[in-house]
Amino acid sequence: MQAPSPSPLVFVACAFADAPAAQAAIRALLGSGVAPTEVAIGAAGAEKPVAAQLARELGIGDDVDPADPLAGAPGLASASVGASSVDFGGVVGSLVGALTGAVLSLFPTLTIVPLDAHYRTIGDMLLFLVVGALAGATLGGALAPQRSTHTAFRIVDEIEHHGFAVVARLDASRAAAAAHDLEGSGGLHVIRVPEDA
Repeated sequence: MQAPSPSPLVFVACAFADAPAAQAAIRALLGSGVAPTEVAIGAAGAEKPVAAQLARELGIGDDVDPADPLAGAPGLASASVGASSVDFGGVVGSLVGALTGAVLSLFPTLTIVPLDAHYRTIGDMLLFLVVGALAGATLGGALAPQRSTHTAFRIVDEIEHHGFAVVARLDASRAAAAAHDLEGSGGLHVIRVPEDA
């Protein structure tokens, strides 16, 4: 019989307006049984050294990316993966569009771009290449997994306004309690990813 696979990690994240609030919330998390290795903090600008100092004092990580606090969260794409999906969709769309334009130019009664017959194929191909690239890039972005930067945009906004991000990465059975602890400690924009965990 196979051992059950460990439950996937759940990311519980929020922002705090200042260092004392973040410190109090982290102490509450640690006091409720969350291990220091499961908690990390991050900040930007002048607050970054303060976050690093808090991390040393509390024995937690300081590896939260201020531009992407939920990087690595299950079910979410990083900014680079999301951009790759848009790029791939644009390339596929442009190739399909160019091929469509070339095929349509073979029908003399179907005039898409009013050009001289010598330039008709290239004109139709270029038009459909551009339309295909735009449509493909749009669909590539829409069909890709949601970006972690989009999910955590409120936390990123708080960091840009001199706030601190706190992220707990723990198993699903303790995620609700951790979210409750962070909310009770004044956490702003508490997020759980995946939400149903």
